[in-house]
Amino acid sequence: MGLSDRGNLEARRRHGLTRERSLGLDARMAIRRADRNPSLPEEAMTDKTIVGSDISKDWIDIAVAGARHVKRLDNTAEAIGDWLDRSAPTAVVGFEPTGGYEQPLLACLVARDIVPFRVHPNAVVAFRKSRGIRAKTDRIDARLIADFAADAYARGAVRPAIRGDQTLRELAARRRQLVDSLHAERCRLERAAAPAVRNSLGAAVESLVGNLKEIESAIAAAIAENAETAQSAALLQSVKGVGPVTAATLLADLPELGRLSGKEIAALVGLAPQNRESGKTKARARTGHGRPGVRKVLFNAARCAIRHNPVLKAFIKS
Repeated sequence: MGLSDRGNLEARRRHGLTRERSLGLDARMAIRRADRNPSLPEEAMTDKTIVGSDISKDWIDIAVAGARHVKRLDNTAEAIGDWLDRSAPTAVVGFEPTGGYEQPLLACLVARDIVPFRVHPNAVVAFRKSRGIRAKTDRIDARLIADFAADAYARGAVRPAIRGDQTLRELAARRRQLVDSLHAERCRLERAAAPAVRNSLGAAVESLVGNLKEIESAIAAAIAENAETAQSAALLQSVKGVGPVTAATLLADLPELGRLSGKEIAALVGLAPQNRESGKTKARARTGHGRPGVRKVLFNAARCAIRHNPVLKAFIKS
């Protein structure tokens, strides 16, 4: 062996020793960081399964994290409940909101004390890209949501969903629909010239007004029949600028209010500014996403409050 070969061998040995020491140091540092700030909460240490589901109108695809098989069930409480009862104990079920098609699944999970985990579609898209998956089918989505829920559960990022009053939520949604339709019909009535068209629009407006009054009465009754909800509504309306509509919307569409911090509520509604910075570029922070129905009523409430609420009026002028 020549001098150059011996030198190369010695260099490789030193490099290997240095790398081993480096890896050992990294491992010790990781253990110390884990001891100071454990990433796995105690409740995450469980032998229960993590499930992901892709929900459609007529069926639901269910996958267990770490497994390849995907089960397709009818999207009914009977089929879903039977599968949950026959399967291994489940800790979390992840799903994307689908505008109401997830209600049978939610009912089954609540009845069995299983944590429902709502996954934002944007989070699933980002997770898909991070794994380099381009294909998109219901079965692939179910597996992706299962793996995403398992990852979030391991990091302690899964919180039990705060389930509000579903009846009140449906009533509030129907009220918004009627208000939007009434506004559209009134705008058409202002522009219409033909007598037959005006008569038709006038009848539609009259019918919508009657339906709106009925829904608002139903909302008031739903709030009054629950003592805790009625107390919360009265407390909200004690703030100048918050009326019955704002209070009902907050109770229906923001059940987390009072259970999360102010910053978490702002982010949930979509009112927390999101910074956009890169290098020397600093774009204007924006708000958005979240829950637009809640933002809309809060905007109107804020317009009223800055005129009549002395605290907010002084804040705006300062």
